[in-house]
Amino acid sequence: MLSENLGLKVFSLLLAVFVWIQSLLVSEHRTVVNLQVSLKNVPKNITLERLPKSIPFSVRAKGLDIIKLKLSKTRVFIDASKVKPGVDIISLTDYTIDLPENIDVNLLGPVDKQEIAINADVFYQRKVPVQLSFSDDYTRQRMKSTSYQIVPEKTVIFGPKNKVQKINFVTTEPITRDMNSEIDFKLKLASLPDGVSIADTEVRVRISNSYNTIRIFDSIPLAPSSGSLYFPPSVAVKVSGDSKLLKELDSRRIIIEVSPEADADGFYTLRGEAPAGFDVVAVTPEKVRKK
Repeated sequence: MLSENLGLKVFSLLLAVFVWIQSLLVSEHRTVVNLQVSLKNVPKNITLERLPKSIPFSVRAKGLDIIKLKLSKTRVFIDASKVKPGVDIISLTDYTIDLPENIDVNLLGPVDKQEIAINADVFYQRKVPVQLSFSDDYTRQRMKSTSYQIVPEKTVIFGPKNKVQKINFVTTEPITRDMNSEIDFKLKLASLPDGVSIADTEVRVRISNSYNTIRIFDSIPLAPSSGSLYFPPSVAVKVSGDSKLLKELDSRRIIIEVSPEADADGFYTLRGEAPAGFDVVAVTPEKVRKK
């Protein structure tokens, strides 16, 4: 008898819950539903930030339709054709919502505000160099002693102008000692600030069989300036670069520039310039006099 009464009570409870749920589904309610936001008619040269992912809307509908609305991917489309660079205000009064045909709700409008503030900026892109990163000083020094090629050496970044202009280079993931023993490997590029994209996600590093070394070129003549002769008339230049290419470098391609004005002691400062791919380490002597 006790078990029969317990079973009857459980059945009655379940029936009551069922009736209660059914009344909720068929009766009308007023509630708040967060709808995802999308902007339409955004100018092509504008990028947007701080755009809210959703906006709370007040709706009135039957319980079943409210549930359908929450489960659907219904979006609010807001007109952004008048957006200009800088912090801009977009009115929420001009919006459209594409409701599915099987959902019958009455949208009463945004709950707490009639406008949203977004950060609009000019779309901008520039090409910046790729800079290698190293796991430790040993790896860094080891790479400096070798000749290598980064492919590509530069990459294009794009996004809001105020962010892109602050980026002068992109870095790679750190090169490890294990990588340093290989002659060809790939590196992922480090992530950039939010809103800034990059054309390449990785670069390739190719290690040459040659290595960086130094070669001294003696007796590089100083070119006369406006008929003036200098003493000494020639200098020695220390140049660094790829060992194979350095052997083939013609000394006539090394240019020595003399400062146009003398210092307080009457000396003219020298500056060496080598072809692309080579670096002038030192010029000896560093200063000369006019004869």
